[in-house]
Amino acid sequence: MGILMVNSTNLLPYEPSTDPNPLRVSSAEETEYGSININVGGGITTRAWCNKITVRVPLGSGAEHLTDNGAAIRTGASTGWTPSAPNVVGGHAVITFTTTRPVEFTGQIVSLTLSNIAINRTPGRVTVEIVENSSPTNGNFTDKNAAVEVDKFPAGFVFRNFAPEKIMVENGEAAVLRWEGSDAKYTMYWGDAPAGVPLDKERTWTTPVGLTTVTGFMLRAEVSEGGTTLTHTLTTAVTVRIPDLVVRNLTVQGPAVFSDTVSLSNAAKDLTVAGSIRGAGSNPLRVSQNAGLKVDAQAQVVGAFSVNGASTFNSNVTVAGTQDTTLTVLGSMRGSGTSPLRVSQNAGLKVDAALSVAGAASLTGTTTLSGATTLSGTTTLSGTTAFTGATQLFHRAQIRYWNRGQAPSYGSMFSSNAQTDGILTCSVHQYDATRYDENIGYKANLTVVVGGHYHYCAAPMLRRAGSGSSYNLTLPARKGEQIYAWLDVDGTCYRENVGMALAWSALGRQADLAAVSGEAPYVFDDSEEGTAEYLRLLAEDAARPGAAKPEESAGATA
Repeated sequence: MGILMVNSTNLLPYEPSTDPNPLRVSSAEETEYGSININVGGGITTRAWCNKITVRVPLGSGAEHLTDNGAAIRTGASTGWTPSAPNVVGGHAVITFTTTRPVEFTGQIVSLTLSNIAINRTPGRVTVEIVENSSPTNGNFTDKNAAVEVDKFPAGFVFRNFAPEKIMVENGEAAVLRWEGSDAKYTMYWGDAPAGVPLDKERTWTTPVGLTTVTGFMLRAEVSEGGTTLTHTLTTAVTVRIPDLVVRNLTVQGPAVFSDTVSLSNAAKDLTVAGSIRGAGSNPLRVSQNAGLKVDAQAQVVGAFSVNGASTFNSNVTVAGTQDTTLTVLGSMRGSGTSPLRVSQNAGLKVDAALSVAGAASLTGTTTLSGATTLSGTTTLSGTTAFTGATQLFHRAQIRYWNRGQAPSYGSMFSSNAQTDGILTCSVHQYDATRYDENIGYKANLTVVVGGHYHYCAAPMLRRAGSGSSYNLTLPARKGEQIYAWLDVDGTCYRENVGMALAWSALGRQADLAAVSGEAPYVFDDSEEGTAEYLRLLAEDAARPGAAKPEESAGATA
């Protein structure tokens, strides 16, 4: 297509397109008309405000000019933006797009349109200049330059209808692709051929090998005019009936039937089956490998199992059955009759999984409980008790506090992630307002996103001057979930009259609500003293606008 952004010092990204695509120059017999649409702001990664964008179209009859009739260009723009009529100044048609107030770009797209352009008669590449009046901070706006390049192809140039003869081929069948095109240098890109296949004369092409999976194709046309190479590309794809499939991970929810041999890779890989491996129909499972069957881990036999020769078990042995089923070995593996089981090994008995003791148990030696341990019923622990594993309990909350005027907005939202399971308590506080509307009132809206789920709450609207209001929202969060929070105000509420706080109570171990963005200081924990001081400062701040921030009063640091 030959359109790209060059030499940019701008804050906003630009994505242009043309109609027709590509543009063609006019001939002596016919005037070609075209349009350019410029999308502004898509995929922006930094904060930016803008109140004016100027587009300068070069006028003249040369290869570097787009049209010689700038006054005839028609203009359009997205809602909220007003385009001027073209103003011919110094060899350019100048169109200015303005707004009534600076617009913050946060991912929304603004479209600027130039249409009814009578393309001149000389093929070549045209640079369309762009000047944006922008700022990263909504202040100190300055002009910043960008440009896009538009290719004008020769009159009558054709490159279209790129498509396969069959949109679906059999596995291993070659695909045939055709297109319509004027004289040009053509290059085909497909599959595993990143260097491209040159096709100077052909308008049809057959893949050199059969296709085994869905394959995309891109065809590029190049035309040289006045020392400049003009390019345009078209794409298509061909599907394959019963394709080969190469995936990293595969989950099959229903039955799967393999009509041929199934092999794992030559490297040592595991085959894990949640159910059973059995022979077809009523036939037993047959292992035909001469080396026999090797079990490296635990083996469980539900039915009868008879071994006529010597057997060696190099790992755990499990005997499945009822509670009366026993495994008897020579030695002291089990008690006889009513005698207790005795472990005569000097190292004692080690149980790596769950241990259930139905009767009374007396532990007379040193006892260590490591890992996750659940004590149910009446349990008496005498002497020194140490827990070395995870213990599930709540820790005192850590509070992040934003004073009036400091609460994050959508564009600067607070983001974090839960280091453990825990409880998130969110608070929005609205102080006395500076102006009052009896019919509307003031309202502060808090939005909290936990694990992709949105939660909302709002401080009750103020109907009486000198009043204040608060609202709390309590949410559970699991370890690893993303957390976002921001505060919006309506048209009659000022941000300097609202504040917010987030209180994090970790479960399992002490863990901060680690901020990724929207940093705010920790203020207090939820101890009795900390809570009292926190409430006192809130009341003081509400009663006396301009009072010191709570974090300053408490001496907290970020």
